[in-house]
Amino acid sequence: MPAEIPSHYAAPPEALEVARYVTGMTARLEAMAVAARLDSLAYFLGMVKAEGDLFIRSNAQADGSRVEHGEVGPRPVNYETHDEDLSFP
Repeated sequence: MPAEIPSHYAAPPEALEVARYVTGMTARLEAMAVAARLDSLAYFLGMVKAEGDLFIRSNAQADGSRVEHGEVGPRPVNYETHDEDLSFP
């Protein structure tokens, strides 16, 4: 059984950046799977995206200062073009 992570634990900024990237990319892949009617694949990609969002939110709450400055959290995705909105902070 894995050791429990203390409630005051905050992931390093590099981990949050990777989580943001993976979550954004997964959102694009999920949109593509939905468009192609690949229901099972879209479901699992949605689960991965939700897990990434949860990780980001959990760690953002542990370090609220980065949230206030817009440095933490998933980037919005344009589901028509599957592009991440890179203008978002």
